[in-house]
Amino acid sequence: MWCVYFLACVLLPICVPVPEAAVILWGTRQIGSLGAFFFGVTGSVLGLAIMYSLSSLIAHRILKGKKERRQLAWLRQLMGRYRFWILGILLIVPLVSDEVLCAGSAFLKISLTQFLKIGIIAKIISIGMIAFSGFFGDLCGLRRWQIIAVELLLMFLASAALQHFCKKGEAKLS
Repeated sequence: MWCVYFLACVLLPICVPVPEAAVILWGTRQIGSLGAFFFGVTGSVLGLAIMYSLSSLIAHRILKGKKERRQLAWLRQLMGRYRFWILGILLIVPLVSDEVLCAGSAFLKISLTQFLKIGIIAKIISIGMIAFSGFFGDLCGLRRWQIIAVELLLMFLASAALQHFCKKGEAKLS
């Protein structure tokens, strides 16, 4: 069963139109919280790397025209220096699909290593929150709203950590 779950996690950022939470909850029921967390993070990060690579191959073909380059420059300016922070938040909070985030990162010329650093941290948090929320809620005697408040705090801390690590990466590139 873990093979099916792992494959589903790999395919999530590439082509599976199912919410990540549904797959993680299913995996938690099938193989337990720890297995769902480990295989979920590993599979999701592998899927992000594959989708990013595919997107970067396609991005080179799409960005040959002047109009597309101008639009990309506008998008880069819009996201500005907070693009890593925004990307991390969007990988944790399911407002935009991972497919779009992978393609957008390739278009914005975020390096694969930077993208994977952000992806690993974000997936550890998002999958961990889903896989272990029931366990921690029962262990600590927390109510549903309290679990949500803790998860929001973790997202805030994760975004601060992403911003810190990405600043180090940008300083090395300069």
